[in-house]
Amino acid sequence: MGMVSCWVLDLKTLQLQDLGQRKGTLDAITLEFPPGAYTTFRTYRSLYALSLEAHFQRLERTLDMQGYSLCLPREALRLGIYTAISKIGGCENYRVRLLVPAAGDVSSCYIFTEPLAVPAEWFYREGAWAITRSLTREQPEAKSSQFIFQTAGLREQGLGQHPRVNEILMVNPQGEILEGLSSNFFAVKKGRILTAGKGVLPGVTRSLVIGAAQRAGFPILFCPITIHDLGAIEEAFITSSSRGVLPIVRVDERDIGNGYPGAITQTIARLYDLNVDRLLEPIYLAR
Repeated sequence: MGMVSCWVLDLKTLQLQDLGQRKGTLDAITLEFPPGAYTTFRTYRSLYALSLEAHFQRLERTLDMQGYSLCLPREALRLGIYTAISKIGGCENYRVRLLVPAAGDVSSCYIFTEPLAVPAEWFYREGAWAITRSLTREQPEAKSSQFIFQTAGLREQGLGQHPRVNEILMVNPQGEILEGLSSNFFAVKKGRILTAGKGVLPGVTRSLVIGAAQRAGFPILFCPITIHDLGAIEEAFITSSSRGVLPIVRVDERDIGNGYPGAITQTIARLYDLNVDRLLEPIYLAR
């Protein structure tokens, strides 16, 4: 269990306050604060990020769906994130979460940072496992911390089953595999990439992966596979900010394809990594 640094930015005065460090996981600390809209991303080379504007827009979109219209102060938020990371120092990269409580006049944004932990290299080489649970989001396109509250017990129980289990996939009443608790899900069938087009959170990493795959000529179908289709797909992978593109080689007790990361998954991962190098931006540039 690590330490999470906590800050708060007053969205009216733009004053930044250091709330100190708290022992625990990022999710556990999030549960100590009022629920609202949130987004999570990782840093690169400590003070660089990927598609930060898309994360701000997702916060605003979630707040709008909850009945709050707000234009976030971009420069003040960037400076706040930069300050929070700079004050800690000592780590190569960080995981950052922004939380805007959806209550009252929506007057603050919490900034949480912790040292980044990514899946071990062997996960990408050998593939990870996933398990399924019957579950859907009430508002699929909203990234609300209420979902963390609702799934806290499920995460603790399910992800501790086996060291190779890295994600829990949500299955709707129709048996469709929609997404993971903290990732988007893709399957490869007959050379085509399939992913749910509706009923899922439009992940920032997901969008980058889809764009890279389309530019490379891979056909993409925006339709989910069902849990009964698992035996018919050749490959599977999940995407998220901290994972990038992570191969999934077993779901529940069923191997995917030959039980090893597939060629298309590995190609998509390389394309994504190239995009990361090209699209990285400083979190904050002093004017």
